Amino acid sequence: MSTERNHGLRSTTLRALLTRGLRLLGYPRASVSLVLTDDERLRILNRDFLETDRPTDVLSFPLADPGDLADPGRDLFLGEIYVSVETARAQAKAARRPFPREVAHLLIHGLLHLIGHDHANPAERRRMRAVESRLLRELGPML
Repeated sequence: MSTERNHGLRSTTLRALLTRGLRLLGYPRASVSLVLTDDERLRILNRDFLETDRPTDVLSFPLADPGDLADPGRDLFLGEIYVSVETARAQAKAARRPFPREVAHLLIHGLLHLIGHDHANPAERRRMRAVESRLLRELGPML
């Protein structure tokens, strides 16, 4: 896990959320890389990789071979998750939600993308939101 500055988030809590989230998703031996950064870095990544020149809250870069996801019990590096702390703070404030809860939601959202979930259409969006909600309820005591 990489943090560029201290954003008021404990690395031990973030690590525990990711570890527990991976277990709940059925990937107990998988790992991911997490980078907490700012809007400018997310804008650059979004522009360079997704051809959208604006910041966003979270980006995931799946690096595991999709065939490897079929064996969730193996050691597996799923990929990278980048979170804009600036956007997460703004979203938390707008939603009147605690900042750590917003970051947890973005981490779970990123994890789901790494294992193949998407939200390109309404049905996918409903399925992904349902899984996010279930995981956040189960992770609630950690927040």
